[in-house]
Amino acid sequence: MRSLTYAVALYVSLASAVPFATAQRTGSPSDSPQDSDIYQSSYLGGEHNIDPSDLTDFTQLWNATFNTDEKHWARPLVHTLSSTGRQIVFTASTENRIRTFDAETGQLLNERQVAPPWPMDQAYCTTHVSKTLGIMGTPVIYREDGNEIAFFYVKSYIEDYRQPGGAYPPLNSVYYLYGVYLDTLQDLYKYPMIIDGQPSDNDIRKTFLGGLVLQRPALLLLGDVLYAGFGGLCDAFNYTGSVVAVNLATQNTYTWTTQAGNASLYNDDWTAWHGGGAGGIWQAGAGLSSDGKDVFFTIDNGGGSTAATLDVTPRKGHESLGVLSETVARITLDESGGAGIQLVDFFRPSDWQIDSGQDIGSGGFAVLDGDVFKTKSGKRIGIATSTNPKMYVTEVDSLGGYLQGTNGTDGILQTIPLEGEVFGAIGSYPLEGGYIYVNPGNTALSAYAFTPNASSSLFSFAGKSSDLNGHWGGAGLPTVISNKGQPGTGIVWATDVQAGLRAFKAVPVNGTLVELPLPKVEGAVKFGRPVFGDGKVFVVDGQGRLIALGRKTAT
Repeated sequence: MRSLTYAVALYVSLASAVPFATAQRTGSPSDSPQDSDIYQSSYLGGEHNIDPSDLTDFTQLWNATFNTDEKHWARPLVHTLSSTGRQIVFTASTENRIRTFDAETGQLLNERQVAPPWPMDQAYCTTHVSKTLGIMGTPVIYREDGNEIAFFYVKSYIEDYRQPGGAYPPLNSVYYLYGVYLDTLQDLYKYPMIIDGQPSDNDIRKTFLGGLVLQRPALLLLGDVLYAGFGGLCDAFNYTGSVVAVNLATQNTYTWTTQAGNASLYNDDWTAWHGGGAGGIWQAGAGLSSDGKDVFFTIDNGGGSTAATLDVTPRKGHESLGVLSETVARITLDESGGAGIQLVDFFRPSDWQIDSGQDIGSGGFAVLDGDVFKTKSGKRIGIATSTNPKMYVTEVDSLGGYLQGTNGTDGILQTIPLEGEVFGAIGSYPLEGGYIYVNPGNTALSAYAFTPNASSSLFSFAGKSSDLNGHWGGAGLPTVISNKGQPGTGIVWATDVQAGLRAFKAVPVNGTLVELPLPKVEGAVKFGRPVFGDGKVFVVDGQGRLIALGRKTAT
Protein backbone atom coordinates (compact mmCIF):
# COMPACT_ATOMS: atom_id res chain seq x y z
CA MET A 1 0.00 0.00 0.00
CA ARG A 2 1.41 3.40 -0.98
CA SER A 3 0.15 6.95 -0.75
CA LEU A 4 -0.07 8.60 -4.17
CA THR A 5 1.41 12.00 -4.75
CA TYR A 6 -0.95 14.44 -6.36
CA ALA A 7 -0.50 17.07 -9.02
CA VAL A 8 -1.19 20.74 -8.44
CA ALA A 9 -4.82 21.40 -9.30
CA LEU A 10 -5.30 23.33 -12.52
CA TYR A 11 -8.16 25.15 -10.88
CA VAL A 12 -8.22 26.12 -7.21
CA SER A 13 -10.98 24.45 -5.24
CA LEU A 14 -12.63 26.34 -2.44
CA ALA A 15 -13.78 23.12 -0.80
CA SER A 16 -12.42 22.11 2.58
CA ALA A 17 -10.85 18.72 3.21
CA VAL A 18 -13.97 16.75 4.10
CA PRO A 19 -13.45 12.99 4.52
CA PHE A 20 -15.48 10.75 2.26
CA ALA A 21 -18.59 9.18 3.68
CA THR A 22 -19.91 5.84 2.55
CA ALA A 23 -21.06 6.15 -1.04
CA GLN A 24 -24.76 6.89 -1.36
CA ARG A 25 -27.25 6.44 -4.15
CA THR A 26 -27.43 9.41 -6.45
CA GLY A 27 -30.13 12.05 -6.41
CA SER A 28 -32.97 10.31 -8.27
CA PRO A 29 -33.89 6.69 -9.10
CA SER A 30 -34.10 7.75 -12.76
CA ASP A 31 -30.42 8.80 -12.81
CA SER A 32 -27.61 6.95 -14.63
CA PRO A 33 -24.55 7.65 -12.43
CA GLN A 34 -22.25 5.00 -13.95
CA ASP A 35 -21.90 2.67 -16.91
CA SER A 36 -24.75 0.16 -16.54
CA ASP A 37 -24.86 -1.20 -12.95
CA ILE A 38 -21.95 -2.39 -10.80
CA TYR A 39 -22.74 -5.97 -11.85
CA GLN A 40 -22.61 -5.11 -15.57
CA SER A 41 -25.85 -7.08 -15.85
CA SER A 42 -27.11 -4.25 -18.08
CA TYR A 43 -30.55 -4.29 -16.50
CA LEU A 44 -31.13 -0.74 -15.31
CA GLY A 45 -34.43 -1.30 -13.54
CA GLY A 46 -37.85 0.23 -13.92
CA GLU A 47 -37.47 3.76 -12.60
CA HIS A 48 -36.85 5.72 -15.81
CA ASN A 49 -40.55 6.30 -16.54
CA ILE A 50 -40.41 4.85 -20.06
CA ASP A 51 -43.03 2.41 -21.31
CA PRO A 52 -42.99 0.63 -24.69
CA SER A 53 -46.21 2.46 -25.58
CA ASP A 54 -44.43 5.79 -25.09
CA LEU A 55 -41.99 5.20 -27.93
CA THR A 56 -44.53 5.97 -30.66
CA ASP A 57 -44.59 9.54 -29.29
CA PHE A 58 -40.81 9.86 -28.90
CA THR A 59 -39.11 12.69 -30.73
CA GLN A 60 -35.68 14.26 -30.75
CA LEU A 61 -35.91 16.78 -27.93
CA TRP A 62 -32.51 18.39 -28.48
CA ASN A 63 -28.98 17.70 -29.62
CA ALA A 64 -25.57 19.10 -28.78
CA THR A 65 -22.68 19.43 -31.19
CA PHE A 66 -19.00 19.47 -30.31
CA ASN A 67 -15.66 20.38 -31.88
CA THR A 68 -14.86 18.79 -35.24
CA ASP A 69 -12.17 16.37 -34.01
CA GLU A 70 -13.64 15.80 -30.55
CA LYS A 71 -14.83 12.26 -29.78
CA HIS A 72 -16.98 10.90 -26.96
CA TRP A 73 -15.93 7.31 -26.32
CA ALA A 74 -16.81 7.78 -22.66
CA ARG A 75 -20.56 7.44 -22.23
CA PRO A 76 -22.64 10.31 -20.85
CA LEU A 77 -23.90 10.15 -17.27
CA VAL A 78 -27.18 11.47 -15.88
CA HIS A 79 -27.59 12.92 -12.39
CA THR A 80 -30.10 15.00 -10.45
CA LEU A 81 -28.36 17.76 -8.50
CA SER A 82 -29.37 17.92 -4.84
CA SER A 83 -28.85 21.70 -4.81
CA THR A 84 -31.37 22.50 -7.55
CA GLY A 85 -33.32 19.30 -8.28
CA ARG A 86 -32.30 19.72 -11.93
CA GLN A 87 -31.39 16.58 -13.86
CA ILE A 88 -28.21 17.08 -15.86
CA VAL A 89 -26.19 15.18 -18.45
CA PHE A 90 -22.41 15.02 -17.91
CA THR A 91 -20.07 14.38 -20.85
CA ALA A 92 -16.30 13.86 -21.13
CA SER A 93 -14.28 13.78 -24.35
CA THR A 94 -10.98 12.93 -25.99
CA GLU A 95 -10.10 16.64 -25.85
CA ASN A 96 -10.38 16.47 -22.05
CA ARG A 97 -13.43 18.69 -22.19
CA ILE A 98 -16.15 18.06 -19.64
CA ARG A 99 -19.61 19.59 -19.90
CA THR A 100 -22.98 19.55 -18.18
CA PHE A 101 -26.30 20.02 -19.97
CA ASP A 102 -29.81 20.50 -18.68
CA ALA A 103 -31.43 17.12 -19.38
CA GLU A 104 -34.78 18.73 -20.17
CA THR A 105 -33.75 21.58 -22.46
CA GLY A 106 -30.21 20.76 -23.61
CA GLN A 107 -28.91 24.09 -22.28
CA LEU A 108 -25.15 24.01 -21.79
CA LEU A 109 -24.62 24.75 -18.11
CA ASN A 110 -20.86 24.43 -17.62
CA GLU A 111 -17.86 23.57 -19.75
CA ARG A 112 -14.19 23.13 -18.94
CA GLN A 113 -11.05 21.67 -20.47
CA VAL A 114 -9.40 20.07 -17.46
CA ALA A 115 -5.98 19.48 -19.06
CA PRO A 116 -4.46 19.51 -22.55
CA PRO A 117 -4.93 16.11 -24.24
CA TRP A 118 -2.00 14.11 -25.53
CA PRO A 119 -1.43 14.42 -29.32
CA MET A 120 -1.70 10.90 -30.74
CA ASP A 121 0.60 11.21 -33.75
CA GLN A 122 3.10 8.70 -32.39
CA ALA A 123 0.47 6.11 -31.47
CA TYR A 124 -0.35 5.54 -35.16
CA CYS A 125 -4.08 5.14 -34.68
CA THR A 126 -5.55 8.62 -35.00
CA THR A 127 -8.00 7.43 -37.65
CA HIS A 128 -9.37 4.74 -35.32
CA VAL A 129 -9.62 6.77 -32.12
CA SER A 130 -9.10 10.53 -32.43
CA LYS A 131 -6.42 13.11 -33.14
CA THR A 132 -5.90 13.66 -29.43
CA LEU A 133 -6.24 11.30 -26.53
CA GLY A 134 -7.82 12.50 -23.32
CA ILE A 135 -10.74 10.87 -21.51
CA MET A 136 -11.74 7.45 -22.90
CA GLY A 137 -13.18 5.49 -19.96
CA THR A 138 -16.69 6.30 -18.77
CA PRO A 139 -16.61 8.29 -15.49
CA VAL A 140 -18.58 7.55 -12.35
CA ILE A 141 -20.58 9.86 -10.06
CA TYR A 142 -20.13 9.78 -6.29
CA ARG A 143 -22.38 11.50 -3.77
CA GLU A 144 -20.76 12.66 -0.53
CA ASP A 145 -22.17 14.95 2.19
CA GLY A 146 -24.55 16.61 -0.25
CA ASN A 147 -21.86 17.08 -2.91
CA GLU A 148 -21.99 15.27 -6.24
CA ILE A 149 -18.56 14.48 -7.64
CA ALA A 150 -17.56 12.99 -11.00
CA PHE A 151 -14.36 10.93 -11.09
CA PHE A 152 -12.52 10.09 -14.30
CA TYR A 153 -9.05 9.40 -15.70
CA VAL A 154 -7.43 12.00 -17.95
CA LYS A 155 -4.57 11.37 -20.35
CA SER A 156 -2.40 14.46 -20.67
CA TYR A 157 1.32 15.22 -20.77
CA ILE A 158 4.22 16.97 -19.09
CA GLU A 159 6.53 18.50 -21.66
CA ASP A 160 9.98 16.86 -21.74
CA TYR A 161 8.97 14.80 -18.70
CA ARG A 162 10.97 11.70 -19.60
CA GLN A 163 12.24 12.51 -23.08
CA PRO A 164 13.06 15.65 -25.05
CA GLY A 165 10.49 16.52 -27.70
CA GLY A 166 7.86 18.49 -25.84
CA ALA A 167 4.46 16.82 -25.53
CA TYR A 168 4.79 14.27 -28.32
CA PRO A 169 6.95 11.38 -27.05
CA PRO A 170 4.69 8.75 -25.42
CA LEU A 171 6.81 8.71 -22.28
CA ASN A 172 5.91 12.36 -21.71
CA SER A 173 2.25 11.41 -21.53
CA VAL A 174 0.76 10.80 -18.06
CA TYR A 175 -2.55 9.86 -16.44
CA TYR A 176 -4.34 12.00 -13.88
CA LEU A 177 -7.28 10.97 -11.73
CA TYR A 178 -9.70 13.88 -11.53
CA GLY A 179 -12.54 14.55 -9.14
CA VAL A 180 -14.81 17.51 -9.98
CA TYR A 181 -17.97 18.89 -8.45
CA LEU A 182 -20.88 18.43 -10.84
CA ASP A 183 -22.50 21.77 -10.11
CA THR A 184 -19.37 23.83 -10.92
CA LEU A 185 -16.94 21.37 -12.63
CA GLN A 186 -14.22 22.66 -10.30
CA ASP A 187 -11.69 20.35 -8.68
CA LEU A 188 -12.19 18.45 -5.49
CA TYR A 189 -9.59 19.18 -2.80
CA LYS A 190 -6.31 17.30 -3.46
CA TYR A 191 -7.33 16.44 -7.02
CA PRO A 192 -6.16 15.78 -9.66
CA MET A 193 -3.78 13.01 -8.61
CA ILE A 194 -0.98 12.02 -10.95
CA ILE A 195 -0.66 8.28 -11.43
CA ASP A 196 2.71 7.50 -12.94
CA GLY A 197 5.87 5.60 -12.10
CA GLN A 198 4.21 3.24 -9.62
CA PRO A 199 5.53 -0.35 -9.52
CA SER A 200 2.89 -3.07 -9.46
CA ASP A 201 2.23 -4.70 -6.11
CA ASN A 202 2.55 -8.20 -7.61
CA ASP A 203 5.67 -7.47 -9.73
CA ILE A 204 7.80 -4.42 -8.93
CA ARG A 205 9.49 -4.60 -12.34
CA LYS A 206 6.20 -3.68 -14.04
CA THR A 207 6.02 0.09 -13.61
CA PHE A 208 2.85 1.99 -14.44
CA LEU A 209 3.76 4.40 -17.25
CA GLY A 210 0.73 6.42 -18.29
CA GLY A 211 2.11 7.18 -21.73
CA LEU A 212 2.17 3.53 -22.77
CA VAL A 213 -1.33 2.46 -21.68
CA LEU A 214 -4.96 3.34 -22.27
CA GLN A 215 -7.74 3.67 -19.69
CA ARG A 216 -10.68 2.35 -21.72
CA PRO A 217 -13.11 0.38 -19.50
CA ALA A 218 -15.77 2.28 -17.58
CA LEU A 219 -14.84 2.97 -13.97
CA LEU A 220 -16.20 0.94 -11.07
CA LEU A 221 -16.85 2.49 -7.65
CA LEU A 222 -17.23 0.21 -4.62
CA GLY A 223 -17.67 2.17 -1.42
CA ASP A 224 -14.69 4.51 -1.29
CA VAL A 225 -12.55 2.50 -3.71
CA LEU A 226 -12.40 3.39 -7.40
CA TYR A 227 -11.25 0.65 -9.80
CA ALA A 228 -9.89 1.25 -13.30
CA GLY A 229 -8.62 -1.14 -15.95
CA PHE A 230 -5.74 -0.30 -18.29
CA GLY A 231 -4.67 -1.93 -21.53
CA GLY A 232 -2.63 -1.22 -24.63
CA LEU A 233 -2.44 2.11 -26.42
CA CYS A 234 -3.39 0.97 -29.93
CA ASP A 235 -1.62 -2.29 -29.07
CA ALA A 236 1.81 -0.63 -29.29
CA PHE A 237 4.82 -0.15 -27.02
CA ASN A 238 6.09 -2.07 -24.01
CA TYR A 239 2.97 -2.23 -21.86
CA THR A 240 1.38 -4.52 -19.33
CA GLY A 241 -2.33 -4.67 -18.52
CA SER A 242 -3.20 -3.55 -15.02
CA VAL A 243 -5.87 -2.65 -12.49
CA VAL A 244 -5.44 0.49 -10.41
CA ALA A 245 -7.53 0.83 -7.24
CA VAL A 246 -7.60 4.16 -5.42
CA ASN A 247 -9.17 4.68 -2.02
CA LEU A 248 -10.78 8.08 -2.48
CA ALA A 249 -10.80 8.76 1.26
CA THR A 250 -7.09 8.18 1.81
CA GLN A 251 -5.71 8.47 -1.73
CA ASN A 252 -3.85 5.19 -1.19
CA THR A 253 -3.34 3.27 -4.42
CA TYR A 254 -2.97 -0.39 -5.25
CA THR A 255 -1.64 -1.52 -8.63
CA TRP A 256 -1.98 -5.08 -9.90
CA THR A 257 -0.63 -6.38 -13.20
CA THR A 258 -2.00 -9.16 -15.39
CA GLN A 259 1.49 -10.41 -16.29
CA ALA A 260 3.55 -10.98 -13.15
CA GLY A 261 6.40 -13.10 -11.88
CA ASN A 262 9.50 -14.65 -13.38
CA ALA A 263 7.49 -16.46 -16.06
CA SER A 264 6.16 -13.19 -17.48
CA LEU A 265 7.74 -11.24 -20.31
CA TYR A 266 9.85 -8.24 -19.37
CA ASN A 267 11.93 -5.77 -21.37
CA ASP A 268 13.64 -2.56 -20.28
CA ASP A 269 13.16 -1.11 -23.77
CA TRP A 270 9.88 0.81 -23.64
CA THR A 271 9.59 0.73 -27.45
CA ALA A 272 9.57 -3.09 -27.53
CA TRP A 273 6.22 -4.28 -28.91
CA HIS A 274 4.46 -6.23 -26.13
CA GLY A 275 7.73 -6.12 -24.21
CA GLY A 276 5.87 -6.14 -20.91
CA GLY A 277 3.71 -9.09 -21.86
CA ALA A 278 0.58 -7.19 -22.93
CA GLY A 279 -2.52 -8.81 -21.39
CA GLY A 280 -4.51 -5.58 -21.51
CA ILE A 281 -7.91 -4.89 -19.97
CA TRP A 282 -10.16 -3.02 -22.41
CA GLN A 283 -13.51 -4.86 -22.80
CA ALA A 284 -14.55 -2.52 -25.65
CA GLY A 285 -15.27 0.10 -23.00
CA ALA A 286 -17.58 -2.02 -20.84
CA GLY A 287 -17.00 -1.50 -17.15
CA LEU A 288 -15.35 -3.75 -14.63
CA SER A 289 -18.04 -5.64 -12.72
CA SER A 290 -18.55 -6.63 -9.09
CA ASP A 291 -20.64 -8.83 -6.85
CA GLY A 292 -20.56 -6.04 -4.25
CA LYS A 293 -17.20 -7.12 -2.81
CA ASP A 294 -14.82 -8.55 -5.42
CA VAL A 295 -14.09 -7.28 -8.93
CA PHE A 296 -14.36 -9.19 -12.23
CA PHE A 297 -12.97 -8.43 -15.69
CA THR A 298 -11.54 -10.07 -18.79
CA ILE A 299 -7.94 -9.98 -19.98
CA ASP A 300 -6.88 -9.77 -23.62
CA ASN A 301 -4.15 -11.73 -25.42
CA GLY A 302 -0.66 -11.56 -23.99
CA GLY A 303 2.22 -13.68 -22.78
CA GLY A 304 1.73 -17.30 -23.81
CA SER A 305 -1.40 -16.87 -25.92
CA THR A 306 0.48 -17.61 -29.13
CA ALA A 307 3.09 -19.94 -27.66
CA ALA A 308 4.69 -22.51 -29.94
CA THR A 309 4.27 -25.18 -27.24
CA LEU A 310 0.73 -25.37 -25.94
CA ASP A 311 0.17 -25.25 -22.19
CA VAL A 312 -1.81 -28.38 -21.30
CA THR A 313 -1.37 -28.23 -17.54
CA PRO A 314 -4.77 -28.16 -15.79
CA ARG A 315 -5.13 -25.48 -13.11
CA LYS A 316 -7.85 -24.92 -10.57
CA GLY A 317 -9.34 -21.44 -10.60
CA HIS A 318 -8.54 -20.66 -6.98
CA GLU A 319 -4.86 -21.53 -7.41
CA SER A 320 -2.30 -18.79 -7.96
CA LEU A 321 -1.48 -17.85 -11.56
CA GLY A 322 0.92 -15.05 -12.47
CA VAL A 323 0.58 -14.73 -16.26
CA LEU A 324 -3.05 -14.14 -17.21
CA SER A 325 -3.99 -13.97 -20.88
CA GLU A 326 -7.37 -14.65 -22.52
CA THR A 327 -8.77 -14.96 -19.02
CA VAL A 328 -11.72 -14.00 -16.82
CA ALA A 329 -10.27 -12.82 -13.51
CA ARG A 330 -11.68 -12.18 -10.06
CA ILE A 331 -9.67 -10.03 -7.67
CA THR A 332 -10.18 -8.86 -4.12
CA LEU A 333 -8.67 -5.89 -2.27
CA ASP A 334 -7.27 -6.32 1.24
CA GLU A 335 -6.56 -2.87 2.68
CA SER A 336 -6.57 -3.70 6.38
CA GLY A 337 -4.11 -6.57 6.12
CA GLY A 338 -1.77 -4.80 3.71
CA ALA A 339 -1.95 -7.53 1.07
CA GLY A 340 -3.43 -5.18 -1.54
CA ILE A 341 -5.02 -6.62 -4.67
CA GLN A 342 -5.00 -10.40 -4.95
CA LEU A 343 -6.23 -12.84 -7.56
CA VAL A 344 -8.81 -15.18 -6.04
CA ASP A 345 -10.24 -17.01 -9.05
CA PHE A 346 -9.97 -17.26 -12.84
CA PHE A 347 -11.32 -18.99 -15.94
CA ARG A 348 -9.29 -19.58 -19.09
CA PRO A 349 -10.88 -21.27 -22.13
CA SER A 350 -9.32 -24.51 -23.23
CA ASP A 351 -8.58 -23.08 -26.71
CA TRP A 352 -6.98 -19.85 -25.47
CA GLN A 353 -3.65 -20.48 -27.22
CA ILE A 354 -5.27 -20.71 -30.64
CA ASP A 355 -5.58 -16.91 -30.54
CA SER A 356 -5.91 -15.65 -34.17
CA GLY A 357 -7.57 -12.53 -32.79
CA GLN A 358 -10.25 -14.57 -31.00
CA ASP A 359 -9.84 -12.76 -27.72
CA ILE A 360 -11.89 -13.22 -24.60
CA GLY A 361 -10.77 -9.72 -23.56
CA SER A 362 -13.01 -7.99 -26.11
CA GLY A 363 -16.03 -8.53 -23.89
CA GLY A 364 -16.73 -7.99 -20.23
CA PHE A 365 -18.08 -10.18 -17.45
CA ALA A 366 -21.67 -9.88 -16.21
CA VAL A 367 -22.81 -10.93 -12.73
CA LEU A 368 -26.50 -11.82 -13.16
CA ASP A 369 -29.29 -11.22 -10.66
CA GLY A 370 -28.82 -14.02 -8.14
CA ASP A 371 -32.48 -14.05 -7.12
CA VAL A 372 -33.45 -15.23 -10.61
CA PHE A 373 -30.41 -16.52 -12.48
CA LYS A 374 -28.98 -19.32 -10.36
CA THR A 375 -27.94 -22.92 -10.73
CA LYS A 376 -29.94 -25.90 -9.54
CA SER A 377 -27.89 -25.78 -6.33
CA GLY A 378 -28.50 -22.06 -5.89
CA LYS A 379 -25.13 -20.77 -7.15
CA ARG A 380 -24.85 -17.33 -8.77
CA ILE A 381 -24.26 -17.15 -12.52
CA GLY A 382 -21.88 -14.98 -14.54
CA ILE A 383 -21.36 -14.62 -18.29
CA ALA A 384 -18.28 -13.66 -20.27
CA THR A 385 -18.31 -12.68 -23.93
CA SER A 386 -15.54 -12.80 -26.51
CA THR A 387 -14.61 -12.67 -30.17
CA ASN A 388 -14.08 -16.46 -30.06
CA PRO A 389 -17.13 -16.34 -30.87
CA LYS A 390 -18.79 -17.81 -27.80
CA MET A 391 -20.52 -16.92 -24.56
CA TYR A 392 -19.14 -18.59 -21.45
CA VAL A 393 -21.61 -19.26 -18.62
CA THR A 394 -19.86 -19.78 -15.27
CA GLU A 395 -20.49 -19.87 -11.57
CA VAL A 396 -19.60 -16.50 -10.07
CA ASP A 397 -17.93 -18.11 -7.05
CA SER A 398 -16.12 -20.80 -9.03
CA LEU A 399 -15.16 -19.39 -12.42
CA GLY A 400 -13.74 -22.60 -13.85
CA GLY A 401 -9.94 -22.51 -13.86
CA TYR A 402 -8.21 -24.10 -16.86
CA LEU A 403 -8.93 -27.53 -18.36
CA GLN A 404 -11.12 -28.51 -15.41
CA GLY A 405 -13.88 -30.15 -17.45
CA THR A 406 -14.24 -33.74 -18.63
CA ASN A 407 -11.36 -34.85 -20.91
CA GLY A 408 -9.63 -31.48 -20.73
CA THR A 409 -12.66 -29.38 -21.61
CA ASP A 410 -13.83 -26.19 -19.92
CA GLY A 411 -15.11 -26.73 -16.39
CA ILE A 412 -17.97 -24.24 -16.66
CA LEU A 413 -21.75 -24.37 -16.71
CA GLN A 414 -22.36 -23.84 -20.43
CA THR A 415 -20.68 -22.66 -23.62
CA ILE A 416 -22.97 -20.98 -26.15
CA PRO A 417 -21.66 -20.77 -29.76
CA LEU A 418 -22.45 -17.50 -31.55
CA GLU A 419 -22.58 -16.40 -35.17
CA GLY A 420 -20.38 -13.36 -34.71
CA GLU A 421 -17.80 -11.70 -32.48
CA VAL A 422 -18.88 -9.79 -29.38
CA PHE A 423 -17.38 -6.51 -28.23
CA GLY A 424 -18.62 -5.41 -24.80
CA ALA A 425 -21.17 -6.81 -22.40
CA ILE A 426 -24.40 -8.78 -22.59
CA GLY A 427 -27.81 -7.53 -21.51
CA SER A 428 -30.10 -9.25 -19.03
CA TYR A 429 -33.74 -9.08 -17.98
CA PRO A 430 -34.53 -10.77 -14.65
CA LEU A 431 -38.32 -10.54 -15.10
CA GLU A 432 -40.87 -12.72 -16.93
CA GLY A 433 -38.78 -15.83 -16.51
CA GLY A 434 -35.40 -14.28 -17.23
CA TYR A 435 -33.54 -13.56 -20.48
CA ILE A 436 -30.07 -12.59 -21.60
CA TYR A 437 -29.18 -10.75 -24.82
CA VAL A 438 -26.08 -10.66 -26.96
CA ASN A 439 -25.28 -8.45 -29.95
CA PRO A 440 -22.53 -10.02 -32.10
CA GLY A 441 -21.18 -8.10 -35.06
CA ASN A 442 -22.75 -8.51 -38.51
CA THR A 443 -25.54 -10.69 -37.19
CA ALA A 444 -28.77 -10.33 -35.24
CA LEU A 445 -29.38 -9.19 -31.69
CA SER A 446 -30.29 -12.47 -29.99
CA ALA A 447 -32.18 -13.45 -26.84
CA TYR A 448 -31.71 -16.56 -24.71
CA ALA A 449 -34.29 -17.74 -22.18
CA PHE A 450 -33.30 -18.97 -18.74
CA THR A 451 -34.41 -22.42 -17.58
CA PRO A 452 -34.59 -22.65 -13.76
CA ASN A 453 -33.32 -25.83 -12.12
CA ALA A 454 -31.78 -27.09 -15.35
CA SER A 455 -28.99 -29.66 -14.89
CA SER A 456 -27.42 -28.40 -18.13
CA SER A 457 -28.17 -25.83 -20.84
CA LEU A 458 -29.28 -23.10 -18.48
CA PHE A 459 -29.90 -20.81 -21.44
CA SER A 460 -31.59 -21.69 -24.71
CA PHE A 461 -32.09 -19.62 -27.84
CA ALA A 462 -35.41 -17.74 -27.70
CA GLY A 463 -35.38 -15.29 -30.59
CA LYS A 464 -33.53 -12.68 -32.58
CA SER A 465 -34.09 -9.41 -34.39
CA SER A 466 -35.20 -9.58 -38.01
CA ASP A 467 -32.42 -7.24 -39.21
CA LEU A 468 -28.68 -7.60 -38.79
CA ASN A 469 -26.60 -5.01 -36.98
CA GLY A 470 -24.30 -3.15 -39.27
CA HIS A 471 -20.71 -3.56 -38.14
CA TRP A 472 -18.56 -6.52 -37.09
CA GLY A 473 -16.54 -4.51 -34.55
CA GLY A 474 -18.84 -1.76 -33.43
CA ALA A 475 -22.16 -3.22 -32.35
CA GLY A 476 -23.60 -1.67 -29.22
CA LEU A 477 -24.06 -3.19 -25.78
CA PRO A 478 -27.63 -4.45 -25.13
CA THR A 479 -29.17 -2.45 -22.28
CA VAL A 480 -32.53 -3.23 -20.67
CA ILE A 481 -35.13 -1.22 -18.76
CA SER A 482 -38.76 -1.73 -17.78
CA ASN A 483 -41.61 0.43 -16.52
CA LYS A 484 -41.80 -0.17 -12.77
CA GLY A 485 -41.08 -3.85 -13.40
CA GLN A 486 -44.53 -4.47 -14.86
CA PRO A 487 -44.87 -7.53 -17.13
CA GLY A 488 -44.72 -6.69 -20.81
CA THR A 489 -42.83 -3.41 -20.32
CA GLY A 490 -39.26 -4.65 -20.76
CA ILE A 491 -37.29 -2.91 -23.54
CA VAL A 492 -33.93 -3.97 -24.95
CA TRP A 493 -31.96 -1.07 -26.40
CA ALA A 494 -28.94 -1.39 -28.69
CA THR A 495 -26.94 1.08 -30.74
CA ASP A 496 -25.97 0.38 -34.34
CA VAL A 497 -23.15 2.26 -36.08
CA GLN A 498 -25.33 2.55 -39.19
CA ALA A 499 -28.96 2.33 -38.05
CA GLY A 500 -28.50 4.44 -34.91
CA LEU A 501 -30.55 3.57 -31.84
CA ARG A 502 -32.90 0.58 -31.84
CA ALA A 503 -35.38 -0.76 -29.28
CA PHE A 504 -37.09 -4.14 -28.96
CA LYS A 505 -39.64 -5.80 -26.71
CA ALA A 506 -37.68 -7.77 -24.15
CA VAL A 507 -39.70 -10.96 -24.50
CA PRO A 508 -39.46 -12.54 -27.98
CA VAL A 509 -42.66 -13.34 -29.86
CA ASN A 510 -42.58 -16.54 -31.93
CA GLY A 511 -38.80 -16.45 -32.12
CA THR A 512 -38.54 -12.78 -33.02
CA LEU A 513 -37.43 -9.76 -31.02
CA VAL A 514 -40.13 -7.28 -31.99
CA GLU A 515 -38.70 -3.87 -32.86
CA LEU A 516 -40.32 -0.75 -31.43
CA PRO A 517 -40.58 2.57 -33.32
CA LEU A 518 -38.01 5.28 -32.60
CA PRO A 519 -37.09 8.60 -34.23
CA LYS A 520 -34.21 8.36 -36.69
CA VAL A 521 -30.75 8.67 -35.16
CA GLU A 522 -27.86 9.14 -37.60
CA GLY A 523 -25.70 6.16 -36.67
CA ALA A 524 -23.93 5.69 -33.37
CA VAL A 525 -20.46 5.64 -31.85
CA LYS A 526 -18.81 2.20 -31.87
CA PHE A 527 -19.41 0.02 -28.81
CA GLY A 528 -22.11 2.46 -27.73
CA ARG A 529 -24.72 2.19 -25.02
CA PRO A 530 -27.72 4.47 -24.46
CA VAL A 531 -28.13 6.11 -21.05
CA PHE A 532 -31.38 7.06 -19.38
CA GLY A 533 -32.93 9.88 -17.39
CA ASP A 534 -36.47 10.70 -16.36
CA GLY A 535 -38.49 9.67 -19.41
CA LYS A 536 -35.55 10.28 -21.73
CA VAL A 537 -32.79 8.38 -23.45
CA PHE A 538 -29.44 9.89 -24.45
CA VAL A 539 -26.99 8.58 -27.04
CA VAL A 540 -23.94 9.76 -28.98
CA ASP A 541 -24.75 9.43 -32.68
CA GLY A 542 -22.49 8.65 -35.63
CA GLN A 543 -21.88 12.36 -36.24
CA GLY A 544 -20.50 12.77 -32.72
CA ARG A 545 -23.55 14.65 -31.41
CA LEU A 546 -25.28 14.08 -28.09
CA ILE A 547 -28.93 13.24 -28.87
CA ALA A 548 -31.82 13.42 -26.41
CA LEU A 549 -35.00 11.47 -27.19
CA GLY A 550 -38.26 11.55 -25.27
CA ARG A 551 -41.89 12.61 -25.30
CA LYS A 552 -42.36 16.28 -26.02
CA THR A 553 -44.11 17.91 -23.09
CA ALA A 554 -46.96 20.35 -23.60
CA THR A 555 -46.05 24.03 -23.23
